[in-house]
Amino acid sequence: MRELARMEGEDTGIKTFARYRWQAKQAVRHWLTCLKPDGGPLAIVCERLEDITIVRADAIRFAQLKTRDRGSWSAKSVCDRGHGVDSLVRTSKAVREIGLHDRAVFELWLEGPMSELRETVDFFANPATASAAIRTKIVALGLERSHLSDFLERMIVRVQQPSRPHIDAVILREMAALWPAQSIAELEDIYTRLLDAASAAQAGEHPIGQIRRFVAQCVDASALPGVPDDMDVHVLSRAKIVALTPPLPVETDDELLARMSAGESSSMLELKMRRAGASQQVLHQAQSLRAQAEVARQLAMASRTDLGEDLEELKEKVLTVARATATRAHLNGAMNPVAASRPADFISAELLSNPHILGQLDKADIFARDGIDVFGYLCQLSDECHFGWRVA
Repeated sequence: MRELARMEGEDTGIKTFARYRWQAKQAVRHWLTCLKPDGGPLAIVCERLEDITIVRADAIRFAQLKTRDRGSWSAKSVCDRGHGVDSLVRTSKAVREIGLHDRAVFELWLEGPMSELRETVDFFANPATASAAIRTKIVALGLERSHLSDFLERMIVRVQQPSRPHIDAVILREMAALWPAQSIAELEDIYTRLLDAASAAQAGEHPIGQIRRFVAQCVDASALPGVPDDMDVHVLSRAKIVALTPPLPVETDDELLARMSAGESSSMLELKMRRAGASQQVLHQAQSLRAQAEVARQLAMASRTDLGEDLEELKEKVLTVARATATRAHLNGAMNPVAASRPADFISAELLSNPHILGQLDKADIFARDGIDVFGYLCQLSDECHFGWRVA
């Protein structure tokens, strides 16, 4: 074993895996933009067309990703074989063959800085200004000279992409902006799920011709066409990321209902509380108390025939108190930012720490003036879309 320990290891495989993983993380980063309510991508496709293909209704962005261990990027180096532009040239030719070149954008994403040479600075800022020497190199990569100007006008170079050691932190910070009420541990769990899905999309081996035809169907579409089951692993769609992530704070009740109609197993209570920043402990407590209150309500209904008006009166009073508590959480946001960012936790703590307040509302003894059961009834009302655990 000592002899084995002294042997020099070959780290090529490790570096290759790190680069491949970096591409998957970049896919996750842009997949998150599918959550934009308007103007976001329809889908992200990994590997089969380019490293990452961002499918939009008005354009298709083909991105070739390149890492660099040291040094800077120059205009000449990216035009060498194997350094990025050659792949975009091949993609350009393939896209032209299927008639999508008029919607195509060819992007080169580079980890690390660019050279300060004027030729490089100008080319990266606007590839259409490429020098004669750079144009000659690109033509030598297999691009027809008659197509060169069009290709350069469609090309974008994006330098200083998040580095391999730092990209996780960058993505988690961006996710924290999307879900400010989630803890770091919760965000890391979401990130892991998304990264697993992106890695699976990279590894898929669906025939490239069918993927090209599918992407062609997306052009001019206001929504993503139906994804064939056997192609689903390649396509990182908005529907898929919605299923893997908690509701955004800005999501409306209609959007939460759309989640459920799309197959989300969570109840409206859970979706609303998660949207309002509820911790897992508070969420589980609310679900348990809702079930307990429903048993008490059913027993009361079985023993009494005049419950309708009393229950309606209790409902209005409970909702009035709950909405007032939500308003207090909102108004106190400047002094108590936690209450503002996690209103569901604040409202639950306020009401359950003073259960007699809710208990006193139960004048008809439907829940035997038990404030805990009345809180459970509030959870049931939330599940029926009467309370959103935050200011409406």
